Amino acid sequence: MPAVVVVKNVQVINETTQSTVDVRRERLMMRAFQSPLVGPLLRRLANPQHIVEEGMAFWSSRLMLTAVERGVFTLLAQGPLTAEEILDELGWHPRAGITALDALAAAGLLRRDKSGRYSNSGRASLFLCRDKPSYIGGLMELSSTRLYDLWSGLDDLLRTGTPAAEEEQGENEFFDALYRDPAALRTFLSGMTGISTGEVTLLAARFPWKRFGSFTDLGCAQGALSVRVALTHPHLHGTGFDLPVVEPIFTDYVKSFGLDDRLQFVGGSFFTDPLPSAEVFSFGHVFHGQSREGRRELIAKARDALPRGGALIVYDAMTPPRKSGLQFQSLLSSLNIMLETRDGYETTTTDCADMLRASGFGSVKVRHLIGPTSMVYGFKA
Repeated sequence: MPAVVVVKNVQVINETTQSTVDVRRERLMMRAFQSPLVGPLLRRLANPQHIVEEGMAFWSSRLMLTAVERGVFTLLAQGPLTAEEILDELGWHPRAGITALDALAAAGLLRRDKSGRYSNSGRASLFLCRDKPSYIGGLMELSSTRLYDLWSGLDDLLRTGTPAAEEEQGENEFFDALYRDPAALRTFLSGMTGISTGEVTLLAARFPWKRFGSFTDLGCAQGALSVRVALTHPHLHGTGFDLPVVEPIFTDYVKSFGLDDRLQFVGGSFFTDPLPSAEVFSFGHVFHGQSREGRRELIAKARDALPRGGALIVYDAMTPPRKSGLQFQSLLSSLNIMLETRDGYETTTTDCADMLRASGFGSVKVRHLIGPTSMVYGFKA
């Protein structure tokens, strides 16, 4: 009797296996992938490697963020160094430190010569050295110290709709809490410059600035837009408008470019205080942190403060419908601001343009800038 039971169990297992795995099909697929003729094409069409790389992208992300935060590229801006010299300067252990340096070299951020000395690649030297005005590492430092861990709250956001940021817990609000911490604020504003520098460099060339003599950047942060526009158009005078605590950070940045004779700072809140007079107003990465009603309020306030013929510019990580390939980054940006704030989200250029028109702006234009970022602008009738 026990032998019969065993036989029946084996039969059941075999039947189950046959019903869940089509061995013949698997063999055919394996042979096709192994084939020197059709295999290469099939591997291009049905290769899981891209999925694996996307899922494991935090490996390379964490490596780059740590290297920027620890100053690897700023250190090597002084000249090539051996691995031992770098590890000694950074306080890294050779077991992992040498592997990390070689990984940065494999990623194209460092070079290693025949004598074993490391140096910055061209793009690392341009963008990741803290002492250069082209530095975008502020964004990396912000991501390392804040955003990387913040994204661990994504599952909670998806289940509850509640942001993960500590500053948004209870009755707190993200920007109010952030602006009370001077060190965190400076890091945050430097990160915003890292996000904005490429965008505002193009914005300075893609808006008809020659028609105007003055501008005010509302929510100016460190001053990326003000500086790039002033450098491009010597006839313009501009104002950075933000909460008063931002003034020394804005002033230091503007002075480093020698533009303090043409750019000034005015402290205040764009919701509660009068807006500084100007012919052009800009909101950069401001709307994405606001509710729809908050955006309408800001547009209306800007319209009322502008002279006839004045212009309003809005730029954010919003993509035109035809730029479908950029939607992924825009949607990720939307999730990021949802993790930061209760009401924030990224919108489309179409929606933003419709809001400007509904508020009385005419000749509304949409211009793509870089990556997922576009600008929408219109003129007061």
